[in-house]
Amino acid sequence: MISIESELLKLGLSEKEATIYLALLSQGPSSVRKLSSISGINRGTTYDCLRALKEHGLVSFFHETSKQLFVAEDPTRLQELIVAQRSALDRSQASLSEIIPELRALHDRGGDKPVSRYYQGPQGVRTILLDVLETMTEKEDKTYYVYSSASVREAGLYDNFKNYTEERIAKGIAVKTISLGPGGGTAGLDERKWLSATEGTPTYILIYGGKCAFISLGVGAVLFGVVIDNHGIAQTQRLLFNQMWQNLP
Repeated sequence: MISIESELLKLGLSEKEATIYLALLSQGPSSVRKLSSISGINRGTTYDCLRALKEHGLVSFFHETSKQLFVAEDPTRLQELIVAQRSALDRSQASLSEIIPELRALHDRGGDKPVSRYYQGPQGVRTILLDVLETMTEKEDKTYYVYSSASVREAGLYDNFKNYTEERIAKGIAVKTISLGPGGGTAGLDERKWLSATEGTPTYILIYGGKCAFISLGVGAVLFGVVIDNHGIAQTQRLLFNQMWQNLP
């Protein structure tokens, strides 16, 4: 059963505002004193709630002799509140689109300070892979680099993101891979070379944009990952990768 109070909270009313509004609906025209007594909310807060409800268009007032009485507007006004909120969100979205480049520029200026994030388990690995796609989608050079570990792949690297390769190709993202251990192949927009066809490592490394991700096998063969967000570190890793790539057959 739908809770009226919870629905009012979703519309942006506070708990006390919702309480006062419902009291006003049930009691009809009421003074601040009466509403305060019924709701158990002190008079000052009751008046603040009424003022907020009036700004939402849900309450109006009139004077009767020496008293100021408040009355709830027709509940259909709640629908108008939704329309107004949707319009405000649309305006916010348009404004946000304009300022994102400035925010990103501020973020990039702080790029000399490495930021590391830790992820664990299948969902954590999926988050890292999603970040690879989202990051590379925005890059002019859509190629990233991988040291592929057979043991990490076999432990379920892509189990929680089985269509990762299809999404990568659909987004036009290319990858160069240096394999460590047996297996691995190409599927499209990718190249692969083998550093070792027999000996693997416990860590799978991705170098993408200004980030490096290290996905490893932990205790109990549980995958965990660390993403380092720093352009300098990523640039160094990319340079080393390309040097190794050129020297491999």
